[in-house]
Amino acid sequence: MKVWELLSIPMRSDMRALAGLTFLLVLHLCAPAGLVAKVFYAKEEALRAAFPEADVIDKQTFFLTDDQQKQVETLARTRLDSKLVTLYIGKRGQKPLGYAMIDVHNVRTLPEAVMVVLSPEGRVASTLILAFYEPLEYLPNERWLKQFDQAKLIPDLRVGGRIAGITGATLTARAMTESVRKVLALYQVLIAKGGG
Repeated sequence: MKVWELLSIPMRSDMRALAGLTFLLVLHLCAPAGLVAKVFYAKEEALRAAFPEADVIDKQTFFLTDDQQKQVETLARTRLDSKLVTLYIGKRGQKPLGYAMIDVHNVRTLPEAVMVVLSPEGRVASTLILAFYEPLEYLPNERWLKQFDQAKLIPDLRVGGRIAGITGATLTARAMTESVRKVLALYQVLIAKGGG
């Protein structure tokens, strides 16, 4: 069984997150000498950075129906690796400050973990790279990530459209753009349409 198949087996969201983080830790410990991998943020630290004014950060787990999965994949123009989705909601009092989702995916042959934060209206508020296991020369810089700020899900939200590529790191640019599109599509299906 391949690792990504193991991570897509239906299980509680906390167990899936633990499996994903365990995989990243094992990968880090078993990486060949000379391979530099970087973990930038732990999940809790990233969520606090995403919602610094929040009194509470709620976690909501969804198991997508076949129809919801199809809707998300059509909107995102990419495949989902799992029907299990964990959404974090930053709140001040009862007012939502925004939503965040973490996506772990392979860039070329090694994984990266990214968190996409959305405003209450469903626009990208920020993107944060939590861990990057490809060579660091393929890591997108903060200026490049700012291209996603205020983005909404439109056909032109793609590399070569609204999003500029990264010279020598095309796969990184595409993987990050797909993550943002997935999160925006999940927002549309689960939050905007009232599925949650």
